[in-house]
Amino acid sequence: MPDFSLRNNQRSVLGLILVIGLALFMLWPGSKIFLVLFAAVLLAVFINAIVSLIPSQRSEPSLILRVGVILLLVFLMTLFFVLIGPGFGSQMAQLTERLPLAIDRLQAVVTHKSWWTDLQKNLPLENLQPDGAQIMSGITGIFSTTMGAMTNMFLTVLIGFYIAIQPQLYLGGFLHLVPKVNRDRARQLMRALNHALSWWMLGRLASMVVVGVLTTAGLMLIDMPLALVLGVIAGLFAFVPYIGPIASAVPAILLGLLESPLTAGYVIAIYTLVQFIEGNFLTPWIQRRAVALAPAVLLTMQFSMGLFYGLFGVLIATPLAVVAIVTIQILYVQNILGDPVRLLGEHSPNQK
Repeated sequence: MPDFSLRNNQRSVLGLILVIGLALFMLWPGSKIFLVLFAAVLLAVFINAIVSLIPSQRSEPSLILRVGVILLLVFLMTLFFVLIGPGFGSQMAQLTERLPLAIDRLQAVVTHKSWWTDLQKNLPLENLQPDGAQIMSGITGIFSTTMGAMTNMFLTVLIGFYIAIQPQLYLGGFLHLVPKVNRDRARQLMRALNHALSWWMLGRLASMVVVGVLTTAGLMLIDMPLALVLGVIAGLFAFVPYIGPIASAVPAILLGLLESPLTAGYVIAIYTLVQFIEGNFLTPWIQRRAVALAPAVLLTMQFSMGLFYGLFGVLIATPLAVVAIVTIQILYVQNILGDPVRLLGEHSPNQK
């Protein structure tokens, strides 16, 4: 009887081809449901990361503990919105009213400069010079995209909660799709992905909280209008490395210009200082346990996912990069090349 078994490196090649096939499938316009499912898995990983931090005498956390953590997170989110909701909603409405004014004022200042007049004489800039209404239309489009992403959040949260409550059920179902000879390697890959994504999520959460609190405090210190909503935006956008902090600073600087150029300068100084603290003190401390990715890899992934899927793609670009890197490290570098490699998220024994 012929032997249909494959050697380990051949099976690894097939596994890598499968991963590449899934990556190409993600680029297909109809595959947005895959991104929603990935976001749900990411939420489940985050919940289980919190569960794993709770001391327990059992090797596998109980169902009651998992449900308790989910209820605690729901309670904390509800409490957060109850405490800041009224003020946040009012400031958000003011933000949408004042941003067009700030954009028009900035445009008026720029267009009256002599260098701008000379530039217009030499270059056909009529079609490249949007007015406040056009820019506001673009901003409205961004908010519409955000609302579209929020529409998917309900399904994401629902699926994520179900996976977080019984992760072994879904993991076992996935492993049953893998040939028995490859299940140990697949289980190792799942453990490595869970470890890397868990610490990345916890690290991002720490950065978001610190950036949000410091930005809000700094803006309040200079009596900046709408400090609460701008600080919350800065904290939320900190979820996306590199691009997020820059995007969150733009509305704050524009509103600062409505007050005075000096206020805008103070705003720039505050955002720069917060990013300096986050990048030089908080991030190195987090990366002792969390996941560090090369800037070029992150920016390339963010640009690619944003090009195909807009805001939602940018949001999950970094964790997708984590998944891709860990998968390549295990299936290609270790299995095919046979080279030793420290997996993303792993740390040396002397690192505390």
